[in-house]
Amino acid sequence: MPYSSDVFIEDIGNRIVIPARSRLFGLEPIGIGSAGSEGLISYLIRLSKAHCISPRLLLSSEFLPRMSEVNSGRHAMFYMDYARTLHSTGKFAHKFVTMVEQLTCRNDLALLTALPWQEIVPAIGTGLMTQHPKWCSGCLATYRADHTPAYFKLSWGYALYQTCSIHQLQLVDECPWCGRHQPFIPAHASLGRCNYCYGWLGTCEGEQTTMNDPYQLWISCAIEDMIIHGKSAMQQVTGELFRERLMDLATALADTKKTRFSEMLGFTPSTMASWITKKQKPLFPQFLYLCYQLGVLPSELLLGNFDPHTIDIYFKSHAQKLHCISPKVGLQEPPKHEIYERLQTICNDTDDCRPLTDIITELTLTRKYLLYWFKKECDVISLKHKQLINRTAMQKKKTQLLEVRNITWRLYDQGLYPSNRQIAKQLLPLKLCFAKIHLRTTHRNTLKELGLS
Repeated sequence: MPYSSDVFIEDIGNRIVIPARSRLFGLEPIGIGSAGSEGLISYLIRLSKAHCISPRLLLSSEFLPRMSEVNSGRHAMFYMDYARTLHSTGKFAHKFVTMVEQLTCRNDLALLTALPWQEIVPAIGTGLMTQHPKWCSGCLATYRADHTPAYFKLSWGYALYQTCSIHQLQLVDECPWCGRHQPFIPAHASLGRCNYCYGWLGTCEGEQTTMNDPYQLWISCAIEDMIIHGKSAMQQVTGELFRERLMDLATALADTKKTRFSEMLGFTPSTMASWITKKQKPLFPQFLYLCYQLGVLPSELLLGNFDPHTIDIYFKSHAQKLHCISPKVGLQEPPKHEIYERLQTICNDTDDCRPLTDIITELTLTRKYLLYWFKKECDVISLKHKQLINRTAMQKKKTQLLEVRNITWRLYDQGLYPSNRQIAKQLLPLKLCFAKIHLRTTHRNTLKELGLS
């Protein structure tokens, strides 16, 4: 090939585009932007498998050293409990998404969490994330039959997501082989396998529970709708937009009366005012319940053009609420004078030395309630229980000392020298440790009485 003087080294350098090098493999998330999008925890487990190490080793070696401010990340309970907040909108989700994107050179991993809806969904709230990992046996069985990689969907991480929208099966959270709950971060990188017995989690023993409740199916569709529109929500959804939509609805349906609007939706009178005036975020079950009562999906309420006059709302008394607040202990039920008489009887009974916890359970009250209204009686009950513990401990100690003394005398009567080894051997069946100083002191004093020391 003849040499061309028109080609220069500078021109070749301009044509070469070298991508940025990442610390970890830039693994492609499964189903991102769809209803079947995987969660961040599932992505981390598959990322560890791509590097042929365990997920816990990946976290401890690559992530936690770079996040010294997240102290609880080094706690043993992180893998079992705290890791569930990685799918939420709290500090763990922010830190891990930022760190994983830096290490993998990706910029779309926030869509594997609830962070796109962080202006609406609170970081910590009732009914947001599940207490234990759960899965659809039908979906895992499908992955295995199609020879596709098993993964856990982001929707499975929501506490309210109870029914698979594809197979109409109730999600399960226990291994079908050993019956144990799974940790959020397992010890091995095999998704779909039990962390303890390594059994296949997609195994269905017996008849599967099919859910035909349209209410639960709507919840599943609403959560999947939020996952599908996560990218748009990240750019458009704000707290101010949410309050504007609520005000538009209150104006169109209740003449700007927030109390009346709350009652129409089935909320308490102060709920709507706390969202609009105090700018509080709704609990996640409340937000879904709001959309359900309005008959719209979350994306229809907050994304695109929304006309409040098209809403034909009426109070649906048959609808089951997503979140029920447990009633507080009132001051009249049960009457305080009856509680006082009952506590006085317990205080005056010298034989009744139960702990305060048992009294609280018997009266079906809370500790805070009793300590507030009956602090004096609670102090007496606690003192009686402490005195019982002290008396029991003293009696136990006296019994142990008597055993050592009797054993020493018995060995002496048998013509044997009661050495420390002999005494310790005799105390072993009694589950006593001769290393305790009060037992050794009694033994020495007994030897002095016998003239052996």
